[in-house]
Amino acid sequence: MNNTTRLVVAAALVYGTFRLAKFLWSKDAANSAAKSQFTYRKWTKREISQYTGANNQPILIALDGKVYDVSLGRGFYGPGCAYNVFAGRDASRLLAKQEFDDGMTDAELDAPIDNLHDLTEEDREALDSYIGLFSVKYHCVGELVEP
Repeated sequence: MNNTTRLVVAAALVYGTFRLAKFLWSKDAANSAAKSQFTYRKWTKREISQYTGANNQPILIALDGKVYDVSLGRGFYGPGCAYNVFAGRDASRLLAKQEFDDGMTDAELDAPIDNLHDLTEEDREALDSYIGLFSVKYHCVGELVEP
């Protein structure tokens, strides 16, 4: 990949992240004052998989080892919404690479936590942007751990 292509990809990534952040922050800024129903604890992938927003349940998303209660973002992460594919799972790799898949599988739940060692610098920057956004907008309710 030549430098021009890298620059275009990086600019598109930054622009997309900015647009997402602007959109999320513009939605009910008072949400940041709301409290989570969870206390800080250790979570396994199977435990957070129970919190996808189905049946009006809370929504949890893990990013780089931290678990966030994103229930205040139900309009984005809730059932039937655009980003529901990230709900109830470790979405680190998907968000870093800005990919969507068909949803969580048993194989994903049974696999070890992704150490993300093979992310490119651009992927890592994208993930760090999402972590910054989640840290400001949502409550961190724990750490993702192996069972």
